[in-house]
Amino acid sequence: MSKELPGILSDEEFARMLEERDAAARALSTTQDQWKRTSAINPARQPSDGLPESTIEQKFPRIAQKLAVVWPSEACALYLTSLIVNERESRQGFPPEVLDDLLMLHSMNDMILRSRPNRSTPNSTTDKLPPHS
Repeated sequence: MSKELPGILSDEEFARMLEERDAAARALSTTQDQWKRTSAINPARQPSDGLPESTIEQKFPRIAQKLAVVWPSEACALYLTSLIVNERESRQGFPPEVLDDLLMLHSMNDMILRSRPNRSTPNSTTDKLPPHS
């Protein structure tokens, strides 16, 4: 059972490797500095109350879980459409802020599906809803 040992580096090779490592560290440091400057420009986020940020997650966690499972897909578009379009008169409907989030998610899902090169059908269920304003 023979094991090959790695070759010994010359001083020049070792110096080159050290220079590459230092250059990578400087590049990373520069990127981190840019992130720090950007966060200084953007306002600080308010402290969290411990609740999820999305109104859908806060008020309808089971719907949020289902959306996470099917996101992004035609199935997601169908599910969102079924939530947005009221086909039963006895249904109360969603609060306005939840409906806004559902419409936004529907638009995002539609944009993702349209950007895919191998879209199965040109006129999918996402084309049945009016554009969100």
